[in-house]
Amino acid sequence: MTVFQLWVDREHRRGGIATKLKQKLEELAKTIDVNLIYTHTEEKNSHVIELNEKLGYKIIRRGPIWDEIVRVSLIKQLKGEE
Repeated sequence: MTVFQLWVDREHRRGGIATKLKQKLEELAKTIDVNLIYTHTEEKNSHVIELNEKLGYKIIRRGPIWDEIVRVSLIKQLKGEE
């Protein structure tokens, strides 16, 4: 399963929508036996990094991936969560 982009329109941010979207994605992932979620965002998106950490994601890498933009990669283990 791949979600290429997940974002909330600027006018609707800070209302918990991104949190609910990520939580729903995790619920769906568990129903199809996905055990790990990987995500990344540009380093300048500190609010996105904070949201992911709040939801239990751990930073595993910081640096360029395919170009010069510094990105932060995070993962969350789903197996065993309940």
